[in-house]
Amino acid sequence: MATASCEGEGGCTESENMIGTLGNLPDPVVHHIVSFLAITDLTRFGCVSKKCRELYLSGPSLNFDEFSLANTSSCYERMKLLRSLDKFLIHRGENKLHKFRIRWVPLEYFDHETPCFCGCNEKSRTMAWLHYAVRCNVEVLDLEISIFEDETPLAFPCCIFLCESLRSLSVDMNCKIQIPSFTFFSNLTYLELTNVEIEEESFFKWISQSCKCIEVLNLEDVHGLKNINIESSSLKSLYFEYTFNQTSICHLNISGEKLNNITIVWGFDSPSNKSFNVSAPNLKSFYWVGNLMIHSYMRELVGLEEVGFYLEPEEDEIDHVLDDIGTSHKRSFLVIKEDAMKELYKRGISPTSFGNICYLRMHIGSFVSDLVPSMVFLFGAMTNLSTLYIKSTPPLYDFGSNTSGFNMGYWEQQNLGFIYKLKEVTIELSNGSNGMELARYILEHAQYLEKMVVVYLPHQCDIVKRMLDRSKMISSGIVVFKENRCKRKLV
Repeated sequence: MATASCEGEGGCTESENMIGTLGNLPDPVVHHIVSFLAITDLTRFGCVSKKCRELYLSGPSLNFDEFSLANTSSCYERMKLLRSLDKFLIHRGENKLHKFRIRWVPLEYFDHETPCFCGCNEKSRTMAWLHYAVRCNVEVLDLEISIFEDETPLAFPCCIFLCESLRSLSVDMNCKIQIPSFTFFSNLTYLELTNVEIEEESFFKWISQSCKCIEVLNLEDVHGLKNINIESSSLKSLYFEYTFNQTSICHLNISGEKLNNITIVWGFDSPSNKSFNVSAPNLKSFYWVGNLMIHSYMRELVGLEEVGFYLEPEEDEIDHVLDDIGTSHKRSFLVIKEDAMKELYKRGISPTSFGNICYLRMHIGSFVSDLVPSMVFLFGAMTNLSTLYIKSTPPLYDFGSNTSGFNMGYWEQQNLGFIYKLKEVTIELSNGSNGMELARYILEHAQYLEKMVVVYLPHQCDIVKRMLDRSKMISSGIVVFKENRCKRKLV
C-alpha cells in the first residue's frame, strides 16, 4: 500500500480508493477498525498517507504480541524489533491510550540453540512500556510476559496500581506485587493476577479499603502467602485457582455482600490444615473443583441457585460432600469421576440429596460391566436431571475388559425416574455394547429429550448407526452422530 501510486490517465489504484473510503469515516471508527491489526500491519498502514500516519500514531489501542510481530529468530532481529517499537512509542507521544496488550516471551522458546544477549534490554524496555502506559492514562492493561521465569521475581511497578485512569488490569508474569499506597483510591473494576508473588497479606486489605469499584477478581497460582482474606463491598465475581506446589495456601476466607459468583479450583494432599470460609448473603452460583472439605457454611447460603462440584472425594469425607450438595435449593451441577461413583455404590450411601442436581457429567474410562451398577445407583437418586454428559476415555489397549452384557431389558427393569426429565444428553462411547444400549434406552424412553449427541470410536461407525437407527425414529429429539478422532482404534 505504501508504494501504490496513480496509474494511467485519471485512474487511481485500488489502494488509494480504499484510503479515500477510510478518509470519509470518523476517526473513532477508523481507530476501531485498525485496532484489530497487529503492530506490524498497523505500521504499514501508517506508511500509506499523512492521514493514515496521524491515525496510526493516535490510535487508542496497541497490541504488542511478539508471536505475530516480525522475525525474531535471532538476537539481532529481536533487538531490531525492540528498537522499532521504542521508536514507534516516541513518535506516538503521550496520546490517550485506552487498551495496551503486551505479550512477550523469551527467544529461547523459539530457538534453543541460538545464544541470546538481549535479555537485559528486554527487561528494561518492557518495564519502560509499563511506565509509558501510565503516562498515556491507559484504561485496560493486559500483560503476559515470560522473560523473567528463571530469575528472581521482578518488583512490579507500583505506579500501575496508582494510575487513576486504569479500569482493568491483567498480569501474568514472574513478579512481586508490593503493597500500593492505602491513601490512593483505585478505579479498578477488573483485576486478574496469574503466577505472581504477593509479599504481604495486607495486599488484600488494600483491595478492601482502596478498590471500592472492583467487581471482578481472578487469582490464579498466586503464591507467597499462607492465608488469603478477601473482603470487598463491591466485588461481584471471584475466581480462585491454586496449583502451585512450592508453597501452600492454608486458609482462604471470602466476604462480600454483592458477591454472586464464586469459582474455586484448589487441590491439596490433605484437608487437615486447610480451611475455607465464605460470607456472601447474595451468592447465586458456587463452583468447586479439587479436594473437598466440610462446607457447613453452605447451609447458610440460602439464596444459592447453582452449585457445581467436581466430585472425587476421599472415603472419610464423602458423607459431608453429599450433605453439601443437598443444601442447594434450586439447581446443582455435579462432575463425578468413576472412582467416586464406585465408592458411593460400595458403601451403600443412598444419595437422596442429589434430587436437586440438574446437570451431571460423568468421567469414566470405559462402559465396563462392573461400573454399570454404580451408574444405576447414582441415576436412581437424580429425579430432576435434565442434562447428562458421559465422557469416556478408554485405555489404548482394552484387552479383556467386559464392556457388554447390560442390554435394553436391564435398563428398563431399573425404573429410573430421571429418564422423564432428560432434555440433553451426550454419550462418548467405548468398546462393547453397554454404552450403546444405554443410548438406546434413553432415546426410546426419554419423552422430553430435545437432543442427543453420540460420539463413537472410528471403528464403530456402522454398528452404532445400525443399532440406534430404530431408536432414533422413536425419539422426538435431534440425534447427532460424531466420530471421536482424538482416540485411536482399540482392540
